[in-house]
Amino acid sequence: MEQYISYINQVLPDKHGDSTLYKFKKKTLDEMTERANDVAAHGLSNRKVLDDLIISEYADLAEQYQAYSKKEHESQHLRRKVIGNIVGSLIYIIAAVVVFLGVSMVTHAWAKTWVIIVDCILVWVIYLLSLGINKLISMKKIFHIFARLLLFGAVVVATVAVFLLVVALTDLPHSWLIMIAGLAAAFLCDGIFATVTKSRFAIFYWLLYIPVVATFVFIIIGALHIISWGVAWLFIPLSLVLDLIIIVAAVAKNSKDKTEVYDSWNEN
Repeated sequence: MEQYISYINQVLPDKHGDSTLYKFKKKTLDEMTERANDVAAHGLSNRKVLDDLIISEYADLAEQYQAYSKKEHESQHLRRKVIGNIVGSLIYIIAAVVVFLGVSMVTHAWAKTWVIIVDCILVWVIYLLSLGINKLISMKKIFHIFARLLLFGAVVVATVAVFLLVVALTDLPHSWLIMIAGLAAAFLCDGIFATVTKSRFAIFYWLLYIPVVATFVFIIIGALHIISWGVAWLFIPLSLVLDLIIIVAAVAKNSKDKTEVYDSWNEN
């Protein structure tokens, strides 16, 4: 064991206060000792040969420590981040409740101030969804579909927060159209996300979403009397025409790319 300790200290000199280094050295010493006992149990009795063999198996000890240290620091950062989010969330919710009660008691407008606590909670939910989105984006592409679902949900929750705020504080006519606009925004955000992350099926999502968004726009414009219903409905067939243009353009581009590849092969 003395040889193992000497080797470890030679490769990885002690650093005052470095708990990560200490844990790694202890872990490595335990592994080397266990490995030596295992090899000795199988018949290797020469101690010098045994020690040289075990040490040779840890020739890349410095590289192992670098990988271990990086992983440990990432784990510590994640723990601090989780604890920070938990503590921050508790402080935020307590502050929201205090503000809600304070404003309500001062104004006695309980019929309106309820929106403070509700919207604060919805904003907190949006924050949690954003954390999930960031985490999923950093993972393999197979997980991006879940990030898109969370993004869609975040936009819808934000829309609900705005809608409730408007309903609680104003008598704005046609306020329900906020929800329609929010749904349209959710589909647009998903399409943009699919495009930015270079999803294989981004074009198919757009072909589906364009008519859906056009329908929502038709409802909003018609309900607000910006354009009469008899004219606004044209947005829907126009969206299908736009879909057709996108399909033709995509087919043409694909055909051009194939031709360029074919010409390149012929030149070679």
